[in-house]
Amino acid sequence: MNGSDFEVVQAVNGAFSLPTVRWQAITLGAVYGAGFCFLALAVVNVWAAYDGAVALTRFLLIMAGMLAVLAAPWIGERLALPTTARLLSVMSSLLVIGVAVLYGLWRFGSAAAWLPVTISDNQVAQFLAMVLPINLATLWLAVSERWRLPAGLGVLALLMGVAALVLSGSRGAWLGLAGAAVVAGYFWLRTRLRRRTLRRTAVIWCMDGAMLLLVVAILVLYAMVVAFPALDAQLGVSALGGSAFSRIDLWRNSLPLLEDYFFTGSGLGTAAMVYATYAYLLHVPYLFHAHNFYLQVGLEQGVPALLAWLLMIGATLGYAAPLLRFADGMGRALLLGSIAALTAGLVHGLFDAELYYSALAPLTFMAPAALLWSAATVAARVAEVADEDAPSALTTFVGVVMGVGLPLALAVSFPGAPARWEANLGAVQQTRIELSLYHRPEWSFQDQVRLMKAQVLAPAEALFVAAIALDPTQPTAHRRLGAILLARGEVARAKEHLAMAYTVAPYDRATRQLLGEVLALEGDEQRAVQLWQGLDVSQGQFMVREWWYQAFGQPEQLERFSHAVQSFQRSN
Repeated sequence: MNGSDFEVVQAVNGAFSLPTVRWQAITLGAVYGAGFCFLALAVVNVWAAYDGAVALTRFLLIMAGMLAVLAAPWIGERLALPTTARLLSVMSSLLVIGVAVLYGLWRFGSAAAWLPVTISDNQVAQFLAMVLPINLATLWLAVSERWRLPAGLGVLALLMGVAALVLSGSRGAWLGLAGAAVVAGYFWLRTRLRRRTLRRTAVIWCMDGAMLLLVVAILVLYAMVVAFPALDAQLGVSALGGSAFSRIDLWRNSLPLLEDYFFTGSGLGTAAMVYATYAYLLHVPYLFHAHNFYLQVGLEQGVPALLAWLLMIGATLGYAAPLLRFADGMGRALLLGSIAALTAGLVHGLFDAELYYSALAPLTFMAPAALLWSAATVAARVAEVADEDAPSALTTFVGVVMGVGLPLALAVSFPGAPARWEANLGAVQQTRIELSLYHRPEWSFQDQVRLMKAQVLAPAEALFVAAIALDPTQPTAHRRLGAILLARGEVARAKEHLAMAYTVAPYDRATRQLLGEVLALEGDEQRAVQLWQGLDVSQGQFMVREWWYQAFGQPEQLERFSHAVQSFQRSN
């Protein structure tokens, strides 16, 4: 028995008990269950999309990444630990070198002309933030074990990767790496302390509590800055300008859309026109994704899919983290590097979603796949020296059932689920009808579809009415019915619905713009201007609406609306 094997035996002896074995089986089962749930919901997302071809392409990319995640444990448990370490070392190094070279050619040369996919600073930054921790961990192993080829490739990859990351100028990537360093340091120190005792000491309990409080505090502060403009103004985050202002504003405007498509999502590949039509009230694409991975998944794939993703990530960490205590030095290095990679991706996802939205979407799944691969290899080695029997198939099945059922159960348990479901179906119907018909230059405005094709929108309107019957304050149904009625010139009825939507959700920019428009048409210019205060209309929203009333409105409507817009512009 060599020193490494002895270290594993010592760590396992008296610690790898039956509850630990069952926990490993349940968490791995939950990974599979949540992954299957995520994929099954992606099929629903294809159905919901107004452009089936685009949605199917996105689905195949997501499926490729998810299959890599689901296959990783199967591959890992069949390989020896040194083999896994060498493979991860060479693969991560080659990926970093390849991406750095392509990025350099794209940035300083003419690679954009012949590359089969588009690349950008943010895509490259997110990829490097996830893969560099693995590269660093495997480089340390390669040097320690004197693996010459992996060591040489690792050094080259590290230098090129850091250089490319600096060139990208991505603050989100550096924040991701900072978070990865904190989390990896926490697990490293915790493991050292935990291996000395069979029980958690007061120090370990304090460390766990401090880390939990830190994570919760950061997430709560992040959510409050997005949800509450007053706190944002007090802290001065948006006042920093640039991407901080535009992205926080975008994240706020994404929240009502998550409500609209809560269960099914708007459909894969739909974000650009959904944002333009139903959030920013434009007739051409303005923003193509949410610049936030979690909002992007919630918008296009629905809240259940987002919950399935989060459960899969949580179960992955729950499966891998306990193995740190039983692994030898090589296993711990792989696990810590992969945990750091996953953390970097999770943190960066708070600030961007460009990699997931692009043709390189499968790379988003690289970090959880690497962690599962490493953990399965370590688990197989630990099991060789453990005295406990393998867990029963029923234990794993329990985890699978939890992974499939928990996201769906949580989504259904939200208050107002029946009305939200009807409104969701109505929003999907409306989106599929309007955006499949609307094409420029045949149509100048989406409102033309609502005005001239009223009969095809009747099923969506019936669903909105059903939602209001179940919940008279349902914001999605009121806002969407109000917008449809306004397009048809039924100003009084539109006002009733939009006023109720504003009462329930005064933060929704589309509701504020539309209700202000109704008030302007009625001659209540002062209240209209008040509602519009703080709205970003720099993309020409009011100009588009003036064109609409020139083409399809009455002269007095155009006059009143234009006068209110002029008053708004003078006040700003």
